Amino acid sequence: MNKSTLLFILFIAIVITSQAQNLYPDLFDQSDGITDDYGAWGDYDYVREASIDVADKGTITFYHPVTALAQKPTIFFISGWGRTYETYDKFFKYLASLGYSVVNIYNLSPGSIVNSYQNSLDMMQESAVTYSDWIDTSKVGLMGHSYGGGSTIWLGKQIFSEDLNWGSQGRFIMMFAPWYPFLVEDTDLQAYPSDVKLLVLLGNDDYKTDPRILRAMYQLINIPDEEKDFINIFSDEDVTHEYEYEGTNFSYIANHYTSYTDLVDGNNNPYDALDVFSSNRLAQALTDYVFEENPEAKTVALGNGSDVQKDMGIMPDLAVTDYYIEDRPESAFVYKCSEDDPSSWGDPAIWKLHDYCSDANNDGIVDALTLASLEETSFTVFPVPTTDYLQIRFKNDFQSIQHLEVRDVTGKLVYKTLQPNSYHIDTSKLVPGTYFVKIQTDTQVGVQAFIVK
Repeated sequence: MNKSTLLFILFIAIVITSQAQNLYPDLFDQSDGITDDYGAWGDYDYVREASIDVADKGTITFYHPVTALAQKPTIFFISGWGRTYETYDKFFKYLASLGYSVVNIYNLSPGSIVNSYQNSLDMMQESAVTYSDWIDTSKVGLMGHSYGGGSTIWLGKQIFSEDLNWGSQGRFIMMFAPWYPFLVEDTDLQAYPSDVKLLVLLGNDDYKTDPRILRAMYQLINIPDEEKDFINIFSDEDVTHEYEYEGTNFSYIANHYTSYTDLVDGNNNPYDALDVFSSNRLAQALTDYVFEENPEAKTVALGNGSDVQKDMGIMPDLAVTDYYIEDRPESAFVYKCSEDDPSSWGDPAIWKLHDYCSDANNDGIVDALTLASLEETSFTVFPVPTTDYLQIRFKNDFQSIQHLEVRDVTGKLVYKTLQPNSYHIDTSKLVPGTYFVKIQTDTQVGVQAFIVK
């Protein structure tokens, strides 16, 4: 090998190393992590206003971009249990740098669900008055983590209602590792405003809550499939990506604390590339799609498993699916979906989706919804389980199939036909597992689960 060739190879290696360090630094120095495109910091300087303590309710903390006084599209973020604004400070500053107003709602007593939900609503409305020069209630996003994530469904029901009509020009919900959604029932979800966009983010090491009830909420809510996504974030098992900070070794751990952006205590993740590529990147794309009406942003935020949505760089791809499968037993979770202690959060007065917990065959659709789906779609599939083929049979009147597709449990499309009235599916090339067939007829769209053995 001659000298010039060796120098050229060395130059290329230096460039590649430099690019990797530029894109994936250890983010304790507050660097960007992503230098351009979604996930990069915005052009606005930002300020955090002094927090307002609301008697017997909680605290409101307001962030906004440093710019000429003007109303900005507004994001309300409901803190997790006992977590003040400091826990998410970096994330709030990031959102403000994009040009948005950010309102953090912290509850003093989140354990009292009925009171705390109402307190959050009261503080949101109070902030809209206090900061009326900065808050634009016609463009509203609801975000929340853990307990706060679960509360966004009830809060959305209130603020997106015809009475308040917040978000009339753009609205979304983004849930980070959400706890259970209380105070809502199936009829509330089925009557939800269909123009709300929904993004659910769950870490694969999130051991707190059983996601089966989140799946029921997700399936019941009146939001079209193309305007919502259920995303799993995976931990990085590659030890070469571990690094040390203040004597503690970290890697990219996708657990209940993924959206945390500082070291509040020992079990919280630091602000790292996982936060940038999941929380920051998807949040910016979602706001760009909803608030700025940029259709290209949808491919990243709500891409239904598009390559650009799933790509996490050196970390494992996101799993994006409308039909999330949870194969861990209920005993694996701290808070169990079937909890029925009337003295706790299992109280039927607040736990209105309690009957949607069971998924006895673990097929990805809770039992109550499976029955409802069969009744609504009026079709079934057989034989189940299957090996080589699947037949479609309508229960009552003949229906004309306009579109048919099959996806696996990660949401990956494995079979599709645009051929009208195709009632036979070749499953011989599918690996054993659970799948979902989605059928569109002249009058309806329905989904059924089936198993390939």
